[in-house]
Amino acid sequence: MTDELSIEWVKHFNQYTAARTARVYRLLILDGYSSHATLEFNQYCTENKIITLYMPPHTSHLFQPLDVSCYSPLKRAYGREVEELARHGVYYINKTDFLIAYTRIRPTIFTQQNI
Repeated sequence: MTDELSIEWVKHFNQYTAARTARVYRLLILDGYSSHATLEFNQYCTENKIITLYMPPHTSHLFQPLDVSCYSPLKRAYGREVEELARHGVYYINKTDFLIAYTRIRPTIFTQQNI
């Protein structure tokens, strides 16, 4: 990711999160990638009440809470769903099949307790 792309990304983040926060600070957790840690990026965040928390480089796999609480269980549940489809003779998953399976398992994984 380039410095310019990082700025565009944080502006997009701000656009879609600012209205939902009633002018309070937001926490943005980032990996230690250098293009995030520019003066312009940090100034933009400060001016827009975005607190940045930088994880140490090459450790994001240790600190990604959603991978543990949501995405890992989602992956397992989706795998079980695909196995069930295979037991019923479905060996090819198209976009529609994927969305049907995902819609079925999403509410069981993305719960208030997990998030």
